[in-house]
Formats: sequence, structure tokens, C-alpha cells
Amino acid sequence: MNALAHRTSTTPASWPRLGWLAVLVTGLVLFGAVGAVTLDTGDPIFLPCLLLLGAAIVPVTLTTFVTAVAHTHLSLPNILTAAVLGGVLGGILAGTLEFDAARTLGWLPFAIVALIEECAKLAVPAVFLAWLAWRHTRPRAVDGLVLGVAVGSAFAAVETMGYAFTVLLRTGGNLQPVDHLLALRGLGSLGGHAAWTGLACAALFAVPDARRRGLASLRFLAVLVAAICLHAGWDSAAAIGHGDLAIGLLSFTALMALTWWLHRAARRSAESPKAANRPPTGWIRPGAAPGGPPSTSGTLAGAPVTSAGP
Repeated sequence: MNALAHRTSTTPASWPRLGWLAVLVTGLVLFGAVGAVTLDTGDPIFLPCLLLLGAAIVPVTLTTFVTAVAHTHLSLPNILTAAVLGGVLGGILAGTLEFDAARTLGWLPFAIVALIEECAKLAVPAVFLAWLAWRHTRPRAVDGLVLGVAVGSAFAAVETMGYAFTVLLRTGGNLQPVDHLLALRGLGSLGGHAAWTGLACAALFAVPDARRRGLASLRFLAVLVAAICLHAGWDSAAAIGHGDLAIGLLSFTALMALTWWLHRAARRSAESPKAANRPPTGWIRPGAAPGGPPSTSGTLAGAPVTSAGP
């Protein structure tokens, strides 16, 4: 797991603030090109690429935007690894549990689906958090936000590819309903899985370093319950044909508000000498004196973590 290491902040110096726009435009151009070639040649070999691009454009753009705005100290390998593992393993875990629940109950309530999926998406971030604890490295809420958005976006992309492939089979290879589905789910992903997991993961990563861990734990549970309720409400509203847009806008607004708040908090923390030198409240290596010189044993991949969390 050496790839999962804190590095020098990937933002804002390394990633241009408008990188998300380049990702969006490039993705749309590639999607259009692949779609045109597929229609022109009728060769199904291009279909997997078409589904992948269509499902990933908006989620990757959102992840790029949040990462560029947030002052995260996660490296690009951190984010990519979490996204791939979280999206694939989270999907496998959620699918297995949902199948077992449906077989046991005879049907699958939206609340159960939301509970399973929101918890499954936190599996990889929770392992990452435990690994940071083992390495005696202090987590930050902003890092949890970025990881959560990356994992939620990957989960949404995997789910969208599955739905699109199903529609492709049911329609005998008709691309028009597939394009319609990809567009709807792409826009919906802005206020869907990425937002819910980003909010919950930020609250989770804020717990270990909180001065009042009990209160922080309750806050995490409250955010997780809120995410589950938003997810269940989204599914219910989509089933009846109205209301899902309002829930999506609410979720997206909450995500952007938290991103802005953590961005401001991280900047204030980075500009404050006292905050920069403040020792971790919950992540001090045994035997190390609070406020003492940093120990090289509390580093990841040889790079000491000196940043302060919000």
C-alpha cells in the first residue's frame, strides 16, 4: 500500500484550477468521436469504450474539481487507488448484500438499498483511515472529502455502466436510449453517490483528530444517516417520477458548501504558524511529547506530514 501515501499537496500548485474544465471538454470530445465511429462502422468493439467514457465523464470531472479546490495532501495515486478500489469493491459488496437481502425479505426496500450502498462505499475509506492510524499519520476532513467524492464517483460510474449495458442488451444494440441514460445519470451523479459519500467520509475523517471525539462520532453518524435518507429519498422520488431533482440539488449544494468551507479552513490553517505547529490531538505516537520535534517514524513514504487539519 505504498501508493497510498501523503505527499506534498496536489493542489493548488500542481493541478490548475480549471483542470476540471479540460477533463470535461476532453471527455465529451472523446465520447463524441467514439460514438461517431461506432455509428459509422457498426463495429461493436467500440461499445465498451463508449460506455466507459459516457459513465465516467461527469464523475471524473466532479472529482477533479473538488480535488483542485480542496487543499488536500493526498497524492494522485492515493485518489486513483481509492477510486478504483472503492468503486469496484464497493459495488461488489453492495451487490452481494442487496442480493442476499432481497432473497431474505422477498423484496428490497429503498431504505435497505440506501443503507447497504452508503455503508459499502465507506469500506475502502475506512481501511485507508485505519492504515493512517497504523502509520501514526493525522487524517483531515478535507482529505476524507476528496476520497469520498472519488469513491462515490467511481461507484456511480460503475453502476451507470451496468445500467447502460443492460439497456443496450434489452434494446438490441440501440444507442439512442443508451445515450439518454448516460446523460441523465451523468448529470444526476453530481448530486448522488459522490455527494453522499463525500459528506459522510469528510465527517468520518474528522473524528480521530477531534478534541471531542464523542461529539465528532455523533456528528459522523448524523451525516451518515442524512446521506442514507437522501439516497432513499432519491430512489423513491425517481421511482414515482418527480422530486429526485430537488434532492439532487440539495445534495450537490451541501457538497459544494462543505468543499468551500473546508477550503477556507485549510487556507487559514496553512497561513497560521500556530496551527501549522499544533500537534495532532488524537494521533500522537506513543512516547512522543506533544509539541516536541516531529519524528521521522511518523512519516509516510519518507515525507513528514506537517499540515494541520481544520
